[in-house]
This record gives sequence, C-alpha cells and structure tokens, in this order.
Amino acid sequence: MDHQISLDMLMDTYNQLEQKLTNYRIKAFVDHLRKYDLTLNQFAILTKVQREGPCLSVHLAQYLEIKAASITYLVDSLEQRGYVNRIDNPEDRRSHRITLTDKGNDVLFIPEMDLSVKEQFEQLDEEDKEMVYLSIRLLNRKLK
Repeated sequence: MDHQISLDMLMDTYNQLEQKLTNYRIKAFVDHLRKYDLTLNQFAILTKVQREGPCLSVHLAQYLEIKAASITYLVDSLEQRGYVNRIDNPEDRRSHRITLTDKGNDVLFIPEMDLSVKEQFEQLDEEDKEMVYLSIRLLNRKLK
C-alpha cells in the first residue's frame, strides 16, 4: 500500500466489522427464538437455570423483574414443551425448584451463531483467508 493507515482508519474498519458480526449474531439469535417459539424471558429463564442450577420461581421473578404470576405462566409454557421440570423444594414443600431438561439444554445451543460467520469466511479466497487469519492472530496476541 502506498498510503499510511491511520489509527482512525483502523478504528473505523474494526467498528464496521464488529457491527456486521453483531448483526449476524443478533439475526441468528432472533431466528433461533422464532424456531423454538421462545420469548426473550423464556430464553432468559432457561439460561439462568442452566447457569445456576435449580431455581425457585420467586428468584426467577426477581431476576427478570416481573410478577410471580408471569413467571408461573412462562414456566408452565416451558414445562409443557419439555424444556424444564418442576421438582419439590426440600426446604419448603409449598414451592418447587425449576430444573432444566436435556431438551431445554439443547435449545440453548445456537449453532447458527457460528455458522453465519463461518459462511462469510467460506466466501474468501485462500489469499484473503490467510490475510484475515494472520490479522486476527496478531490482534489476539496484542490484546491484553
């Protein structure tokens, strides 16, 4: 290249790339929710239970900042589809803990997130793949 690349040029190019990758991921996420007919709150419940283990409905309501009746409706819907189970709470027989089923765990895996980026990389010729690969490796090494 004959011209010098400024820091602003690097930042602009990086920001454009980051925005495009974010858009691909958002689209993949939205498509995934539609595929399984899930709301954001339902997905958040599944994620919370996966991350923290069995949860009480009251804790899920606090986490999502919604009413207990809404949590009951959301958990009922997830349970009907086999994504969660209610198990007795050994500490309080009047309440239940929400647990994730294998089917619910599978719903949290979003293969489309990586596929959309992979498809973009597949469009590159070998020379461009090498340049992108070396650039990403350099960035990975330099970022602390």
